[in-house]
Amino acid sequence: MAELVIAALMTAVVTYGMSATTKLRSGQAYRAYSAGLAATALVSRRLTGPVAAALASAEAAVAGLCAAALTMTFWSRQGALAGPALTVAALAAAAALTAVLTAGVAVALRRGVAAPCACFGSGGRAPLSGVHLTRNACLLAVLVAGAAGTGIERWPPGPAAAVLAAAAGGVSALLLTRLDDLTALFGTAAR
Repeated sequence: MAELVIAALMTAVVTYGMSATTKLRSGQAYRAYSAGLAATALVSRRLTGPVAAALASAEAAVAGLCAAALTMTFWSRQGALAGPALTVAALAAAAALTAVLTAGVAVALRRGVAAPCACFGSGGRAPLSGVHLTRNACLLAVLVAGAAGTGIERWPPGPAAAVLAAAAGGVSALLLTRLDDLTALFGTAAR
């Protein structure tokens, strides 16, 4: 189970690190993200700025917290998972943020909002769809499974298993964050 926890931490680090970075990398990127949030009509125009700032900040904080837990896991003397409290807190924070974002996508879809998804620097090409809801639900499942697995195993994974788990988490995060591009690629190829 330690491998699952490591993979979940890495998935959160890469996913939320990329998400925060793409939103905060420039004033133009941040304005595009804020405009995308406004287009969903999930919050009033007056609250769009503070909510956009809070979400981007939460993503950066979650990435940092999960990175700290992951780093402590790799650098601990025993090779054991970082303190269970830190790991659970990091994965719980990531899961809570993911649940909020998933609920937002679900509400927007239910209302029939055709707002673009600019979550991971996709430039807002693809409107919110069931693909985005499924992506968020899969991420939420990984994070919840990782949090649940923190207390199950008491012995540390071997170095090779830990590195492989981290690599798997990184690859899964890349697939999640580039899902719009993959959907467009395979959607075009299928035509």
